[in-house]
Amino acid sequence: MKHKLSIKDIADIAGVSTATVSRYLNGKYQSMSADTRKKLADIIERMGYQPSNIARSLRSTHSKTIAVIMADIFNPYSMDVLRGIEECCSEKGYTIFICDAKDSEEKERNIIEEMTAKGVDGFIINTTGGNDNYIKGIALEYPVVLVGRKITNSKIDTVSVDNAQGIRLAVEHLRALECGQILFLSSAPGNISPRKERINEFNNIARQEDFTPLKMQYLPVSVSDRQQINNIIMELTRSDVEKKAVITGNGQISLSVMHAVKKLQLSVPEDFFMVGFDDTDWAEILRKPLTVVAQPTYDVGYCAARKLISQLNKDNNGQENNQTILPLELIRRETA
Repeated sequence: MKHKLSIKDIADIAGVSTATVSRYLNGKYQSMSADTRKKLADIIERMGYQPSNIARSLRSTHSKTIAVIMADIFNPYSMDVLRGIEECCSEKGYTIFICDAKDSEEKERNIIEEMTAKGVDGFIINTTGGNDNYIKGIALEYPVVLVGRKITNSKIDTVSVDNAQGIRLAVEHLRALECGQILFLSSAPGNISPRKERINEFNNIARQEDFTPLKMQYLPVSVSDRQQINNIIMELTRSDVEKKAVITGNGQISLSVMHAVKKLQLSVPEDFFMVGFDDTDWAEILRKPLTVVAQPTYDVGYCAARKLISQLNKDNNGQENNQTILPLELIRRETA
């Protein structure tokens, strides 16, 4: 098409009315089937449609409220990110709705619909990973900033951390301790970008010539399956490699490993070294404090809120990069 795409063009391609497209763009899905929503999301993404500024201005953006949707609000990571978001929003005079998707794609969609009905100005989303096209569609009409987790092939503003750097910090530190075996325990990646980035980097390092003498293995684990983690730790300690280590993919897995250590009457670092991803509140107060790769979680939240408010106030003048990636830090304590 030589002319700029319009709502009518999208409607003609989808075989629906312009009113249906308009309702979709404004987040009014109550009488719209899931198939229609998916079809519109796919077409809008494929055609690269962008709504006009005039159309955007017809929707009121002056409620001074922001919806913050976290995939799992009880994850320690989420609580620290929320502190940063709340402080920035409070400074700028915005009120936030804090919403927990409970790791449910359906609940995440329902929350977005509820928040659009409440007339929020924009969204900060730590996505479950199951609503990529849906969120892309919302971002056409509402300012959206993703926090922690990315959506592929998207120009949505995102604040995340350098997950590959974090894995390199952990592995290089353990190699310096002359470890001969390293296990990386992480939840299965699914569509969760930080998990994929960490697993990919770990596997990439394992294939490098300098690291091939090490026995490096990624093992998918379930946070809720304590017996699975017990069995993995027991098997590790039976290994004939003199120095071995575990890297955990997040604070919840770190805690499960520490439960296994207690149950099996083991000791870290005497039986194996350990580096955790995330500097949780309890990591420093263990009998032997945990060595961690620390994420700047407060800064992630604060930066995400600042980005969204810049969008709302239209004061970024296109200067701010839509992808902000913050560095990580290895904090060495007593477990490695």
